[in-house]
Amino acid sequence: MIPAYEKNSPQSLTPWYCYKGGEPDPGLPAFFDDVNWQWIKDGEKKFSVIRTEIENLLKQKHGILEPYFHTSLIETGKWEVVDFYFWNKKHEAHCAACPELAQWLKEIPGMTTAGVSRLAPHTEIKPHPGDTNTIARCHFGLVIPAGLPECGIKVKGETRAWEEGKFTVFCDSFIHSAWNYSDQFRYVLIIDVVLPRFIEQQKEISKNVRSFLRLQELMEKRPWIRKLPGPILGMMRHFFKFTS
Repeated sequence: MIPAYEKNSPQSLTPWYCYKGGEPDPGLPAFFDDVNWQWIKDGEKKFSVIRTEIENLLKQKHGILEPYFHTSLIETGKWEVVDFYFWNKKHEAHCAACPELAQWLKEIPGMTTAGVSRLAPHTEIKPHPGDTNTIARCHFGLVIPAGLPECGIKVKGETRAWEEGKFTVFCDSFIHSAWNYSDQFRYVLIIDVVLPRFIEQQKEISKNVRSFLRLQELMEKRPWIRKLPGPILGMMRHFFKFTS
């Protein structure tokens, strides 16, 4: 099944990247409700196995996850992650620890990124744009402690709640925010997939986004870099494109 936005806007849907500025294609929906991807159905059937493997991995790590590097996006609380893939870069040890999950991820067309996202109790992520409109961001609910209004996500002004064992698929390029005001941790598995029309550009898309994220990570550690002229920052991002 080809989603309506893929069929009905052949001219307007062009690649957009946050680092280039401007606005993403307004014709895209906030949430992709009409996707009918087989891999989503397969993942929901494997929910118990996938969640158990992830729980076992987190036990091996003694519950210690990596803080998300973009700390300026966090209004309150903690946002932590465990990567399986980071824009086409595979984390071998984490994938080896979750064989069923790893095999399923390999079968997902256009998969670029996969990882666990944990929001601590009373955590709020500020509204922010994503990196590109060439992907669909897919949240697979693993542990959802509460529904709205305590726990949820807002994209382009539209608010949704996550569900355990179900996917929430949205356009990451629009301004979005998330929160967990409950007293328990919220866990989702985030999977980014390149939209069908951009599938042949997957490697280039991953390099572009990964390089910008590396630059952002550097700017978080050394804020003075933000003050450098735009052309210098552009050269740095271009350097990271071929070295990260």
